[in-house]
Amino acid sequence: MLFYLTQAVYQRYNGYTGTSLYESWSLSMFNTLFTSLVVIFLGIFEKDLHESTLIAVPELYTKGQRSAGFNFKVYFGWMFMAASEAMIVFFTMWSLFGEATFTSDNSSYAMGDMTFTACVVIIATKLQVLEQRYKSIMAVIAWVLAVGGWFLWTIILSLIYDPSNNPEYFVKGAFLHQFGRNALWWLTLLLTVSACLLYEMAVRALKCAFFPTDVETFQTLEQDLQVRKRFEEASAPWLQAGWHRGSKASSLELRREAEAQAKREGEVQELLDRPRVMEEGRQGQGHGKGGVEVRE
Repeated sequence: MLFYLTQAVYQRYNGYTGTSLYESWSLSMFNTLFTSLVVIFLGIFEKDLHESTLIAVPELYTKGQRSAGFNFKVYFGWMFMAASEAMIVFFTMWSLFGEATFTSDNSSYAMGDMTFTACVVIIATKLQVLEQRYKSIMAVIAWVLAVGGWFLWTIILSLIYDPSNNPEYFVKGAFLHQFGRNALWWLTLLLTVSACLLYEMAVRALKCAFFPTDVETFQTLEQDLQVRKRFEEASAPWLQAGWHRGSKASSLELRREAEAQAKREGEVQELLDRPRVMEEGRQGQGHGKGGVEVRE
């Protein structure tokens, strides 16, 4: 919504001719190369709460049963944020750079490249920094691959682009020798990204302060060391049983098995501790002459 709504708003300024704000090769690679990894890495590596908290407070699992993770309210909330940020991105770009009379290159490609860059940076930062709570080196890798990959793509296009493909876009050498060296282009980009991220943080702070979810409430509780210790103490027996290596048995079965094993070990130790008497063996019991038999 953030990316394509800027395209829709742009139509008002080109007479609804259908002219794309974005160069076609870059447009076709938006999802594949520049925003897919940040979504995949968020889904794989995010851990919103510690396992000890979830085991100590199993009621938190009802979030999925109540469809609290994804419903119309959540969906329209994300769509509202995307639409409002699209307005910020486009009109900041258009008013500060698109209508500037003292810049060397404010062509469609220069404006589209700025808008594209802003969208990639905002999406990567929102997913890997603002939305992701369990941050690791993988979040850094995803962000660098998304944003760095886009800039690398822009440089490659500037070097090898064939102008005959899309003559309406001045791509060849534009980033390296034209708008890429323009301070106004970079300043407008910085202001656009900063405005959207500040807006995101403000809305998120207000939501957590006045309309917190159960997960957000317990995320706050986890910040208290004493509370986290209590969660860990309450969940310790279950975690130790559940992390039994190579076993698919339930925690109750594992506990019973451990108790039976301890009982057997006690019986064996009791037998070993009983006194023993050495006596001469008797031939009638199958021992050779002079044999020795151990008897209790």
